[in-house]
Amino acid sequence: MKHLLLFLFLIFAVCVNAFSADYGFLLSGHCTAEENIYGRASFSSWCSIPFDNSDFFISAGLNTDFSDEVSFIPELIRMEYSTRLFNSVSIRAGRIPWMDTSRFTAKGRFDGAEILFDYNKIRFGASCFYTGLLYKETANINNSKSISENESAFDWSDFSNTYFAPKRLLTSIYGEFPGFPFQRGNFYAGLLAHFDLDNSEYFSTQYLLLRYTFTYKQFDFLAAGAAELESTNSNGIRPAFAYSLETGMQLPTPIRDRVSLGFRWSSGEGQYTAAFYPIISEAQGIVLKPGFSGMMIINANYEARIHSSFSSEIGARYFIRTDSSSFIDNELENDFYSIGAEVHGQLLWVPVSDLFMSLTGGIFLPQTGRAMHSDAKPRLFLRVGTLLSF
Repeated sequence: MKHLLLFLFLIFAVCVNAFSADYGFLLSGHCTAEENIYGRASFSSWCSIPFDNSDFFISAGLNTDFSDEVSFIPELIRMEYSTRLFNSVSIRAGRIPWMDTSRFTAKGRFDGAEILFDYNKIRFGASCFYTGLLYKETANINNSKSISENESAFDWSDFSNTYFAPKRLLTSIYGEFPGFPFQRGNFYAGLLAHFDLDNSEYFSTQYLLLRYTFTYKQFDFLAAGAAELESTNSNGIRPAFAYSLETGMQLPTPIRDRVSLGFRWSSGEGQYTAAFYPIISEAQGIVLKPGFSGMMIINANYEARIHSSFSSEIGARYFIRTDSSSFIDNELENDFYSIGAEVHGQLLWVPVSDLFMSLTGGIFLPQTGRAMHSDAKPRLFLRVGTLLSF
């Protein structure tokens, strides 16, 4: 551990002293009250080095959970080299942030490379990524559908088996078409292929991904969809589908506020269809945290910028299953598909530019649905978080 910290410090020191670099530090943490009370904190440093036609950015840090046994877990958060080869061609490589066209299938940080062709009104890109060197707790790679991943907590004595995320290979091509088919709209289309390298049984998924955004005066609209082909040895090739819709409006009030309505749906396991498989495991709620597979979510939100340093949000979601197997919960008892509603709120305060504080809370009401057993009690969630940069 000491050797690793010394190595990271030396890299940072060399970057800062050898080049005209910009650098900084981030300290973040949160305390969460759910069924139990637990906390998490992280400390990271970053360094950005400009060159003639390129840039280099590196960020590394330590994560810790405040549990029975506190341990410090290192992570290379980001390491990106970007360069412009020609006026219309640029490349970035390393551990880089990336999102797929749909915005709900694959997003986060990945190891690999991306090439972009920018022809003003049209942009094309291609990328290739690997996930097996990421830290599993922050990578959030979804479990394989045919085997259970190793969910053991991180252990220094078994580093290789408890640190790394599941091994996945992702390749993608995509395009962005501003002003198509209407001047105020943007159309995005892409193809994504995903291969599970961990599994003894063949498992892969391929996606056609579409997204369209449109704004007019105070109104905005978003539609995204995915058509998936899942390939396994046991079930052959089966289709799966998912889509999301959202519409919002800036209200004519003295403050900056917005109201929105949204709808998300993904296919579940059926006789001829597969449950939609998002590569990234992303919780669909604040209190109840189902994945997107086999789920339908209806949501309403209100956001308000009350002051330049203070904003708030309040919202509600209703969860409905689209199959009886994708969502797992200890209190599921019936074959009904309506799970229930949750209400949540958030307060954000930025007293100075280097300090960010948040308070998030919510309640899930199982009796508003029929899938939980009859005496299931409401679930509460509360989180206090802070981020300090210097």
